[in-house]
Amino acid sequence: MSVFGWIIIHQHLGYTFDWQLPWAEYKAGFGSIDADFWLGLERMHLLTSFQPYRLRVEMHQMSTRLWFSAEYWSFQIGDELNDKYRLEVSGYSGDAGDSLQHESDWAGDGMFGYYKHDGMNFTTYDRDNDKEGCGWWYNRCFVTCLTCNSVSYVWGTLPSDYRIVNSRMMIKPQ
Repeated sequence: MSVFGWIIIHQHLGYTFDWQLPWAEYKAGFGSIDADFWLGLERMHLLTSFQPYRLRVEMHQMSTRLWFSAEYWSFQIGDELNDKYRLEVSGYSGDAGDSLQHESDWAGDGMFGYYKHDGMNFTTYDRDNDKEGCGWWYNRCFVTCLTCNSVSYVWGTLPSDYRIVNSRMMIKPQ
C-alpha cells in the first residue's frame, strides 16, 4: 500500500500487538496494512538495492496528539547473508529530531555512539546481532525503537514525556 507515492514498510498502532517476534517473521513480513504491519526485511532489501529510496518516519504523540516526522534523503537495507539487513540512512530533515543517526552521549552515561542506529544490523530475540534488544537496528543500547512495546516504544530525540502511540515508516524512490 502507498500513501501519496510513499510505500508503507512499518505501521505500529497503539499497544495491543506484541512486536517481540522471531527473525523469520521480520524477514518475511507480518500484519495487515490497516493495522500493525511490517513489510519484511527481505522485501525492504530488494526494493532499496535496485534504486535509491528516501525514508519518512511519522510518530503520533499521545498527550499532545501531535504528529512529528523525520525524513532521510537516503535509505537502504543490506542483504541478510553479508549485512544482516543493516540499516543505512543519511540526510535528515524534520521536526522529530535525527534519532537514527544520533551519535552523542545521549543519556550522559559515557556511552558515546552506543545509541546510533545507522549502520547497525537488524536484531531479534532469536538472532541477536548486537549486544542488546530484539526487533530493531540496535547498537548495544537504543535511543529509538518503533517495534518495541509500551514504555520502550520511543523516538529518542523527542522529549522524554512525549510518549508515542502510533508510528509509520514509509519509503519512496528518490
